[in-house]
Amino acid sequence: MAIWKRKRARGFVWMADYVDAAGRRHRISATTKDAVDKLRAEKLNESGMAPELLGDPNLTVDQFGKQWLKRLEGSDLKPRTIESYAQLYNNHIASALGPIRLRDLRRTHIKELLSAKRDQVIMRSAKKAASSNVDEEKPETAPKTLSKNTVRLIRACLSAMLAEAMDDELIKSNPAAVPSRRRGKKGNGAVSATERQKAIRPFSDPELEKILKTALEHDAEHYPLFILLARTGMRPGEAAALQWTDFSFTNRKILVERGYSAGELGTTKTDCVRTVDMSQELATVLTALYKAREGETLKKGWGEVPDLVFINAVGNPTDESRVRKRFARVLKKAEITGHRLYDLRHTFATQLLAKGAPITYVAAQLGHARPSTTLQWYARWLPQAGAGFVDRLDAPNTIWHQSGPDAESRETSADAGSEKAPEQLPVFGGPFRARTGDPLIKSQLLYQLS
Repeated sequence: MAIWKRKRARGFVWMADYVDAAGRRHRISATTKDAVDKLRAEKLNESGMAPELLGDPNLTVDQFGKQWLKRLEGSDLKPRTIESYAQLYNNHIASALGPIRLRDLRRTHIKELLSAKRDQVIMRSAKKAASSNVDEEKPETAPKTLSKNTVRLIRACLSAMLAEAMDDELIKSNPAAVPSRRRGKKGNGAVSATERQKAIRPFSDPELEKILKTALEHDAEHYPLFILLARTGMRPGEAAALQWTDFSFTNRKILVERGYSAGELGTTKTDCVRTVDMSQELATVLTALYKAREGETLKKGWGEVPDLVFINAVGNPTDESRVRKRFARVLKKAEITGHRLYDLRHTFATQLLAKGAPITYVAAQLGHARPSTTLQWYARWLPQAGAGFVDRLDAPNTIWHQSGPDAESRETSADAGSEKAPEQLPVFGGPFRARTGDPLIKSQLLYQLS
């Protein structure tokens, strides 16, 4: 039996196969590996063909966890993802669940772990509220607090590890796949759509203008990179991997097909290649950068212009941590707080949506596989349609169209070409032409009481 990933027209799905009690092989699919793991376990239990567990029965969670992390180093996961899994496991999972035998791990253990982590989230919220009201020194022994998103990632890391153990037939099911039976409630540390949108902190138009102006004055070296992130919405790792051959200044297009992750060059985050548009301002800045790079090449005797667009003083790829620090300095100079480098990407998306760009276009520029992903993150910035849009559904010759946004122009044309003025529209709830518009109400007093 095996589990594998397969590409479909609407994206990737996870496939699995199993043999039922009659010896027939079946294939099943689901959108996530956890889901297909659970589905396969249910099918095996139904058929009475649940596999016999393999491996050392005394294998602990910590022993398997270290094996799993070692195995990830040779996988096709992004280096940053592997690094994140290692941090989550070592900082949160190993100490709490490590001594438990892998086969003895139950849903209860995981619920207790996540409950303890959620208590730290509540503590963080209370601490933040208290600090906003009272300005006092933090105690030296204050416990470390977590964000709600960190709790979600802890569960995701544990679920991925146990899915691998299930695939190795070391356990029968993945107890972290659905840690809470309360459907529709956020009992597993999941972040709601509202909370996700609140975590997005785009710059306002005046703030972005001030940031770029400050960068031009105080950090001209990184100004081209900052304006590229603001005008294309690229991820910082994608921008750092750009080469001059990726630009078409004639068509004002940029090819995005690679990115840096934890210092290693690879594919983009979604493993997809896309082409993004280049604004006229950005094209001017990058053209000037290339000319400056040609002069720098002659001065330093490099022989030819380096392939990478953004490099350090010795011609090597720019360091992402250094770029983040330089951007933080620019923000400090501009007197803007509470933001990070990645917010330039959020700003690009929210600005386009607020200006009426189609969500499919924004999704393509950002490199989202589906527009629904863009909608999930940036729905709050979509322009709200006015109630007048429903009037467009009415027949064009009805009197209701006399009160639309073009009413003034229609009245002018009616006065010029017709002696008959448009009929007055009725006002519901009050007199119309007579003392009362309702024939059942004959008295003004009754009308006032109605």
